[in-house]
Amino acid sequence: MEKPHFALDDIFTASTAAKHFQIPYSTLKDDLTRRNKFEEQINKGLVKKEGRVWLVTGQAIKEVYKK
Repeated sequence: MEKPHFALDDIFTASTAAKHFQIPYSTLKDDLTRRNKFEEQINKGLVKKEGRVWLVTGQAIKEVYKK
């Protein structure tokens, strides 16, 4: 399976994604870590944890939150 490629403008940290898409940071963080709402997007390569930082694509946010 080929990994998806994205422009840097479409890749956000959890913090910047929360601001950009107007989602409370605590909600996004909980959805990433405890609620497993992004499990499908992680498997598709749209979300990744790099060290302590979550990297999230705009596509993943749109899929989960229907934005």
